[in-house]
Amino acid sequence: MTKITRLACVMLAAAAAFAGGSAHAAPICADRTIKLVIPQPAGGVGDVVGRMLADKASTFLEQQIVVENKGGASTTIGTAAVAAAKPDGCTILHMTTTAVVASAINDKLPYNLERDLIPVVGVGSFPMALTVLENSRYKTYPEFVAALKAEGLPYSTGGPGTMAHLASLRLLREVGGKGTHVPYRGNAPALQGLLAGDVSFMFPTTFEAMPLLQGNKVRVLALTSETRLPSFPNVPTMKEIGLGDFTPRIWYAFLLPAGAKPDVVARVQDAFAKAVMDPAIQTQLRNRGYIPEVKSTAETTAFIRAESARWKKVAQDNNITSLD
Repeated sequence: MTKITRLACVMLAAAAAFAGGSAHAAPICADRTIKLVIPQPAGGVGDVVGRMLADKASTFLEQQIVVENKGGASTTIGTAAVAAAKPDGCTILHMTTTAVVASAINDKLPYNLERDLIPVVGVGSFPMALTVLENSRYKTYPEFVAALKAEGLPYSTGGPGTMAHLASLRLLREVGGKGTHVPYRGNAPALQGLLAGDVSFMFPTTFEAMPLLQGNKVRVLALTSETRLPSFPNVPTMKEIGLGDFTPRIWYAFLLPAGAKPDVVARVQDAFAKAVMDPAIQTQLRNRGYIPEVKSTAETTAFIRAESARWKKVAQDNNITSLD
């Protein structure tokens, strides 16, 4: 089934679930606005995506969605707040890969992803970009790998257990290289560390790498996407350079507290599916390397389980027991 066909099925199923013969369904929250909790600080990649889609989805729900940034503790603070919220559809979680990694590593969180939250819809992802400085002496991927094997290289991340960290660890294991982890408090300062020459490489998202690439400040050696992206036409995929299963991404999904009614789940799913497939939003996101892909509740649930198992193994293989 193609992505377009699957999208049509998702949206038709959602529409059928709450269609009642009326052109305008009753508001999900009759006496207040819907709150979208983004468990990351304002201004970051996840915040940009979440706000963009929430603004568009509100037009389909015919009800305002207000964004609340509740960052901290590797997204677990915001996630816990939604898990504990009333399952009335008035509180939605914008979740990303980090939350699954945090849950896979820490089994003492005040919530359980499978028990306390309902995956409503997956909306796509940003691939990671293996990035070095433009003036780096590693002009090609083979030169870069040779340096990893011969001397080892320092790399920056937004902190232990982040996708940039796990991707770097997996790359080192795959090629038999050596590296020194230099963690920062977030991807923005980690990128500044790369630009300052304090480290040799990093795995930012395509969203973060694009403006630096356009400004001739960095060179992107490879992407973790399945195929080449139109926004990075000259950059090979990890598969092209010999790592076929190396596809870590920063993906996004919307979830509701467990117990939400099926018709509410269907309406939220429909609104955000339509939002991510809006032509204007697609243009904005694709230009920064985003890969829109709508996943149903069942597909998102299965995907989150698979991601949890995948990154739990990587964490165990590298003795990561905390995100601090």
